[in-house]
Amino acid sequence: MAVSARWCIPVVEFCDTVRNKCTDTRRCSVIPEQYRNQQVGVTGYRVLNLDLDGVCADYSGALRDYLVDHGVMNPDAHPEENNYALYENAGWPFRTREEYLAAHKAAEQEHLYATMRPIEGAPEALRFLAENHVYIRIVTHRLFVSGQHQMAVSDTAQWLDTWGIPYMSLCFTGLKDSMQATVHIDDSPSNITALRKVGQHVVVFDQPYNQNFVGPRIHDWSRSATQQLLDWFEQWPETGEGEQ
Repeated sequence: MAVSARWCIPVVEFCDTVRNKCTDTRRCSVIPEQYRNQQVGVTGYRVLNLDLDGVCADYSGALRDYLVDHGVMNPDAHPEENNYALYENAGWPFRTREEYLAAHKAAEQEHLYATMRPIEGAPEALRFLAENHVYIRIVTHRLFVSGQHQMAVSDTAQWLDTWGIPYMSLCFTGLKDSMQATVHIDDSPSNITALRKVGQHVVVFDQPYNQNFVGPRIHDWSRSATQQLLDWFEQWPETGEGEQ
């Protein structure tokens, strides 16, 4: 049974202050002048709310590998991904949401979230962003199947550590439009719509199922795309470019 959950795990850092100057500007109560246009709330700034599956982690590829390894899919099969819901695409061995959830739950039990491959270039790009004073908050909806939450959380943290992906908070929630950030990166059509509806800045991570969205978009985690993200932190495109 699907559940709605919100759980955020902050990564604790210590902040040394000398004459109101902080050694870690991301944790300081005074927002540096050059980041005033990137403020979130009272003291936050340069906050990136970052989705995982389909943005940083190759979820569909990992699920396909699991199904092939268990003899459920032909190794030569390459299913379509024109729709966000996998069971709505040709080539997958499930036709209903219930069949998909059963396959997902079985794969999760074998540590799907700990063993999937990252999308090419993501770990390096995120380390570059962190070095440029971007506060990375992982925001993912991985607790959508009950009974295995502990494993999902543990495996997600293990995966992030394994690939050396820096982050300041790890949040599990489906209500992404309730969490403000300077910039969000997401691939889900429903999340992009909800976030933009409440006035949040969303960068679309390019996937076949989100081609109808206009506005800021990155196609990969190349250095040029990462630099473009930093530019958008500095100056978001004119109103209208971020609308659907």
